[in-house]
Amino acid sequence: MPQNILAPPVLEDSLAPIETLRRVEVFLSALAALPKKSWRARIDPRGIKVEGPGLTRAARLYEILEVPGAGQSVVHVVGTSGKGSTALMMAQSLLASGKRTAAFFSPHLTSIIERFWVRGRYAEAGLIGRCAKELAEAAAQMAGEPEFGPPSFFESTLALLLLMAREEECEYLVLEAGLGGAFDATNAVGPAVLDVITSIGLDHTDLLGDSIAQIARDKAGIITERGRVISQIVSPDARAEIERVASGREAGLFAPPRVENLDLRPDGAFFDLGFDDGVRWEGFSTAMPGVHQAENAGLAAGAGRLLGLGEQEIRWGVASARLPCRMELVQSGPLVLLDGAHNRDKAQALVEGVSGWAFERLVFVLGAVNDKDFAGMAEVFAPVGDRFFTTLPPASAPRPGLAPDVFARALEEAGACGVETRIDAWGALDQALEEAEENDLVIITGSMFLAGELRRRWVSEERIVESGSAFPPEALP
Repeated sequence: MPQNILAPPVLEDSLAPIETLRRVEVFLSALAALPKKSWRARIDPRGIKVEGPGLTRAARLYEILEVPGAGQSVVHVVGTSGKGSTALMMAQSLLASGKRTAAFFSPHLTSIIERFWVRGRYAEAGLIGRCAKELAEAAAQMAGEPEFGPPSFFESTLALLLLMAREEECEYLVLEAGLGGAFDATNAVGPAVLDVITSIGLDHTDLLGDSIAQIARDKAGIITERGRVISQIVSPDARAEIERVASGREAGLFAPPRVENLDLRPDGAFFDLGFDDGVRWEGFSTAMPGVHQAENAGLAAGAGRLLGLGEQEIRWGVASARLPCRMELVQSGPLVLLDGAHNRDKAQALVEGVSGWAFERLVFVLGAVNDKDFAGMAEVFAPVGDRFFTTLPPASAPRPGLAPDVFARALEEAGACGVETRIDAWGALDQALEEAEENDLVIITGSMFLAGELRRRWVSEERIVESGSAFPPEALP
C-alpha cells in the first residue's frame, strides 16, 4: 500500500472547530475503509477458521505512539449495558478528587468529540487535530508493515484519546470498551489498576457467543493478572465465568454496594448505598433516571472506594455525571424522551423506568441496526405503546439499518396496534410530534444512532463543540 495514501488530514489553524472535527472524522473513516484483517478469529463461509490480529495490531499502534504515558493509571470498563454511565461517574469522581483524568467513550452520537473527555470536558478541536496528525504518521508506518496493516476506526480513536491524555498530563485513564473484552482494543492498554464489569446480557451474539456464559467469558478477558476487578453481575452463569477467570489470574474480585431506598423520578434516581463492610452512604443521586442507573452508580461508587476516593468526591461524581440519550428528557408538552435501548434487557429497563411517570398515551419512534434483538424489543414495547413509528437509523451507523417494515411486523406479531413505517427518521419524528397531545410521552429509541441523530432537533453539534458538553447551557429543559 503506498504510504502517501495515508497523508495526514489538512487542518489549517484558520479552520472552525467543527470543520476540524469533520476532517478528522473523514480521515478516520477513510482509514477504516482500507483493507485490513478482521480483529478477531472467525469462521468464514467455507467453514474455515480465519485468525484475526487480536490485540497485536492495537498494541503495535500504541507502541509506535508511545502511549499510554509513564505513570498513567488505567481503569477498564466492560459490560453489555451501563459502561458509559459507569465510566463517566468514575471519571467525574476522580476529577473531584483532584486527579487529572481522561476518559474514552463509544460510540459517539452527534459529534465525534463525544468520544474524548479530558479533564472535565470534551477535548478541544485543536488538540484533537494535533493528535490526528501524529496518528496519521503512525498509521502510515503500520500500512508498510504487512503483519499489522493500518489500524481500525476504533483503535485509532482510542489512540487519539491516549495522545490527548499524554499531552494534557493526565494521571488516570478511564476506558470504556467497545465490544467484548478479550479482543477489545482497550485491553491492549494496561495493565489496569482496576477492571470494572457492568451488567451482561445477550448482545453481539454473532461475535461474542449466544449464551450469557459465553459473553461473560469474553468480557472477563479484560481482567488483569493479579489485579482487582469489581463486578455487578447477578446471573449465576455469568458470575461463575467472572469468578473462574479472576481466580485463574489471581485477581481480587469485589462486589459493589447494595442500592437501597430507591426513589425513581423523571429527573433522576435517589438512593442509599450499603457496603458489605457496614459502611452506609445516604442521600445519593444521579441525574440519569432508572433502576439501572442507580445500579451503575453503586458500581461506580464501589470502584471509587477501591481507588481510594472519599465519599464526597464519589457523591459529586455520581451526581454530576450525565450522558445523552440515557432516558434523556428533551422536551415537555408533549414529553419527549431519548434512549439508546437496543436489546430486550435495555428495552425492559426503559419501560420500567417510565412506568411511574404521569402521561396519557405512549408514542414510540423506533429504529434498529440489523444485528440487534428487534423481536425482543418489540415484545417489550408492544404491550405498553399506543402508537408506533418504525424507521431507519442514520447511514452513519456502523452497520446497516433494519428495514422498518420488518420491525413493524415484529411489533404487530407481538400485539401492537397503530404501527406505521417511515423510511425517513426525521419524517417519523415530525409525524409523531404532530399527533402527540400535550400530556403524551414520545420515546425515541431502538438505536443509539437513531436517538443521537434526532437529538439534533434540540441540541446542535455546533453547540456541543462550542461548549465542550453534550448539555450546553440553556439548550435543554
